[in-house]
This record gives sequence, structure tokens and C-alpha cells, in this order.
Amino acid sequence: MKNLTSITLLFAIPFLLSACNLFGGLSSPSNDEQHLVAARACLDRNDYPCALDHYRALSDSLSDIKINETSLAQLGQAQVFSFSDLITSLGTSLGNGKTFSSMAELIARRNVATSASRVLIQQTYANNDQISLQNPKLKAFSKFISALAMFNTVLASAAGPDGVLTASDIASGGIACATDATPTLVACGSTANLPDGGNNPIMSASANWSGTPALDMLFNALNAANTEIVNFSGSGSGILSAIAALDGLASEGLKRQQLILTLGLQ
Repeated sequence: MKNLTSITLLFAIPFLLSACNLFGGLSSPSNDEQHLVAARACLDRNDYPCALDHYRALSDSLSDIKINETSLAQLGQAQVFSFSDLITSLGTSLGNGKTFSSMAELIARRNVATSASRVLIQQTYANNDQISLQNPKLKAFSKFISALAMFNTVLASAAGPDGVLTASDIASGGIACATDATPTLVACGSTANLPDGGNNPIMSASANWSGTPALDMLFNALNAANTEIVNFSGSGSGILSAIAALDGLASEGLKRQQLILTLGLQ
């Protein structure tokens, strides 16, 4: 997660600095530079409609920036991802499994863990794939953010009405699943909010993301995030790799048990 944090901040710092440009005297932007400054200033103050208006005004000469930052604005407007959410979830640590459950709980409490959110997130992922080959790291970073948002949104859908993610939301036997020597359907069975199987959607295709959240959605999104962080960092994130590896376990019960343990759920 150290790599995840440092690279995220590496991308975020120039973005945040550019948002601090003085724009007060430019009441009516007329070129790309002015629209970009205005868009970033709007994004910095969480005025997403304003930001999106200015991003739409950018010409094709800034298409990669336009795609990347429009995606960030759309995810922020949908309340499924922002850098402030990530920083809040990290707290004083470099990140662990609890970081992801904390981000999921933020989404759950906002009541935006919906099919509409998942459809939007997949669209941003597909749009980010249009970033040119001349910017491979930006492309990978943008797709990573969308895939991570999808993982957290699907995970959020498992949380109860209180918006708190617990072991009982992941496995029918709750915390008993965490200590089951041979995870079975008795202790580690599926829950209504996160059943086994599903339609097995993939991040690069729009089909089936509007369906019932399921365990395969969770892992498919995370596998995509794990792939992209390796593409832009070269080494990836230990915690993402650890969670993604759970998808290769022999049974759904074992996957649920290890997910509870890795996310630190009670």
C-alpha cells in the first residue's frame, strides 16, 4: 500500500497545485489553458458540475487530460471516489485491508452503492481506456482509480443499514467464519447482499454491472485494479495483491473467510 499511497500523491500533487492558480480575473474562459485552470479550481472545491462544464470545453489537443480528469469529476460527483476519501480512509497509516473497508463504509453511508453507480464507474473505466498510448502510466492510473472505485462500491453494497461493514455482511456465520478450521457453507456461506457467483462481469465491458452485487463482481474489479497498479507503478501494492490472490482459493467459503480476515472485519 506504500506504493499505492506514494504514487497516488505523486499524481495528485500537480493536480492540486494547478487548482490553486488564481482564476479570479478570468470570468469567461476562452482557451484550453483557462478552461483547464477553471475546471481544476472547481474540482478542488468539489463543484463537480462546474468542473465538468469546463472539461467539456477542452479541445482534442488535451484529450488525455480531459478523459482522466472528467473521470475523476464524475466519480466525485457520484460520491464513490475522491482523493479526500482515500486520505480519510488511510488516516495515519500507509494502508491495509481496513483502508478498503473504511472507504466502502463511506460509500455505504452515502447510500450510493447502487446499480447506477456501478454502471457509471464502468463507463469511466471504458472511457479511460481511450487515453492514448503516449500516456501509458496516466491511462493505467485512471483505470486503476475506476476499478478501485468499483471494488469499494460493490463491497459497500454488502454493508447493513447502519453503513458499517461486518463479518456478518460477508459470511452467513459472521465472525464464526473467521475461525472455522474448514470453512463450510454453515459458517462461511453467502449473504443476501453479497451472494456467490453472479453474471461474472468484467471491467472492460458494460454488461451485467447493473445486476445484483456478487462475490465475482468484487474480485473482478479488484483484479483489474491490481493489474493497473502494476502497470503504472511497476511493482504494485502488497495489500491489493493479497486480496486479489484470494480469488484463486478453492472454495467460496474459504474466499469469504480470508476476505473477513484481510479486511479486519468483526
